[in-house]
Amino acid sequence: MLLVSAHSLVIAAASSSGDKTNNFLIPNGTFVFEWIVFILVVVFLAKKVIPRITAMVDARQAAIQKQFEEAEATRARLEKAEREYAEALAETKREATRLREQAQAERAQIVEEARSEAQVRVEEMLANAEQRIATERQQTILALRAEIGELATTLAERVVHDALREDARQRKLVEDFIAGVGAGELAEQS
Repeated sequence: MLLVSAHSLVIAAASSSGDKTNNFLIPNGTFVFEWIVFILVVVFLAKKVIPRITAMVDARQAAIQKQFEEAEATRARLEKAEREYAEALAETKREATRLREQAQAERAQIVEEARSEAQVRVEEMLANAEQRIATERQQTILALRAEIGELATTLAERVVHDALREDARQRKLVEDFIAGVGAGELAEQS
């Protein structure tokens, strides 16, 4: 407003002076006044408006820079997370493979242990059976000897009657007979 009234005063003074020059090469008061106003407007813009605009532009550039840095940091974190995920996935696959191989090894070991344990049990059962058979054979031989001895004694008593009733003679006769039967049996087995 001050500029407008000053401009009006200058125009009024120029028109009242009466010297009017229409030479455009010679500056008149209006030209000088316009230059002064122009300089004042430029100074006003330089002091008040341009710093605010510059501050807003700088703030906007700082915000854009901050967003760009955040985006870069986010991209870096994403790449790091992807690498960690890939590493974790690879580690998991390696661990699964290792566990599978370990389970197969344990399974083979368990099968082998079961097989060897079964073999040991079979051998024990065979040994027990052989021992039982040998014991039963021995008992059968003893039982047969005793029975044959009784049969032989009974037969001999019938044949000889009372002559063999003496115990010492009877035992010697039975032992000789059994020794003869045992030797014949061993000869048959060989």
